[in-house]
Amino acid sequence: MPYIALQLLGIRAVLTAGGLYPPGPAGDLALVAVFAILAVATYRHGLRAPTVIALVKGAVIFGSVIAVVLLVLARLDGPGALFTAARSRGDDASIPNDVPLALEPQMFPVFATLALGSAMALLMYPHVLTSAFAASSSDTLRRTVIGLPAWTAVLGLFGLLGIAALAAGVQAPTGSAEMAVPLLVRELMPPALTGLVLGALAVGALVPASVMSIAAATSFVRNIYIQYFHPTATPKHQMRIAQAVSVTAKLGAVVFVFGLRNQVAINLQLLGGVWILQTFPAVAIGLYTRWLHHRALLAGWVVGMVGGTLMVVWGGFSSIISINLAGRHVQVYAALAALALNLVVAVALTPLLDWLRSPRSVDHTVLPAPAGSLPAQGTNLT
Repeated sequence: MPYIALQLLGIRAVLTAGGLYPPGPAGDLALVAVFAILAVATYRHGLRAPTVIALVKGAVIFGSVIAVVLLVLARLDGPGALFTAARSRGDDASIPNDVPLALEPQMFPVFATLALGSAMALLMYPHVLTSAFAASSSDTLRRTVIGLPAWTAVLGLFGLLGIAALAAGVQAPTGSAEMAVPLLVRELMPPALTGLVLGALAVGALVPASVMSIAAATSFVRNIYIQYFHPTATPKHQMRIAQAVSVTAKLGAVVFVFGLRNQVAINLQLLGGVWILQTFPAVAIGLYTRWLHHRALLAGWVVGMVGGTLMVVWGGFSSIISINLAGRHVQVYAALAALALNLVVAVALTPLLDWLRSPRSVDHTVLPAPAGSLPAQGTNLT
């Protein structure tokens, strides 16, 4: 739900920048209308709706972001001038000088662990797994996966656009930093192209939100509803339950948007990244080896969940923590630190649980049969 809520927050920022989100109830109705389109499309067509849209969305997003980046670089005379102007504007905006706009050496471990942890967690998310299982063939899946790193490059360009918005003097409303890039697009581009780019951004948020709601519904039906409530449910009945759960997930996201502060959804999404990575030992390692005891995996998961949550909460809902390595304080991604605790517990408990499970008190010595006696009934003569 926080993931879908973040997509809706992004859509709200785009609508506001495009002048389509008036203050008060009228603006809320505009967002509800967008939500209704998402709900109806996924309810009636399932994964087909985002699949058809995703291809167009990808082309438009790529083209739009590259065009905006080129316009920014042309306006500010290159990357060097971009960061110089951003630093100058940052001083005017009361951004402390000790807040770097570029990665400094002491931040290398933070960036490296964030990149590694995010890459490991990505394949654990339900919407990624659901899309993978729905692929028409293994070859299709391989071709798609090869292109996925391009989306990471696009995310990097969006980060650069945030710096560009600062350099261009874009004034985002207080507490609404997510509006910086849409406002930058509106300032740089003519109205027609602005509408095209903002529309692409809105559609780009709808697609992952729809797939996530479908994935949440599928996970619930397959792993909880059938397993514990209705093992004999027909496929048609499963589909009806999944549709209801999908709508419930979207409604929960709308409650997040209207009923809670934006920061709450962001904080829960940060926790979600920590939590989802704790399934890595059971899901990913379990594909290659069954050595880890299932109860040890469960115990490690509990330790990782509790430890990771406490790390983030005690750090003021920051996903970065400081650990002591040989007398040196190093900042790392909290999800990886929690995963390390998870794995230590799982590996340490596995031999102990295997030893407790083994029937040590039973003597399995096979005595030779007396000469001339017939083998007992049921004896394996092989």
